[in-house]
Amino acid sequence: MYTSIKVKNSTKKKLDILQSKFTITTGRKISFQNLLDKISDYALLHEKELLKKLPALKDDPAWSGAIDWGEETDASKVDEYLYN
Repeated sequence: MYTSIKVKNSTKKKLDILQSKFTITTGRKISFQNLLDKISDYALLHEKELLKKLPALKDDPAWSGAIDWGEETDASKVDEYLYN
């Protein structure tokens, strides 16, 4: 089973370069899907090192505290607000 993912153009270019380097180094072509499989396998094998390089959740603005917008809300009407 496959799915589509969106990547930035700069990321796609880096993956293309890595794919080309693999072909030049080994003399074998590798599909883009196979390349991504190998990268994800490698990332899982080196999970601790990878996690050290990723930003902590506390630094992600999506995890910051709630913001009071000064509007009164009624929690009993959540479904009405969402689905009407």
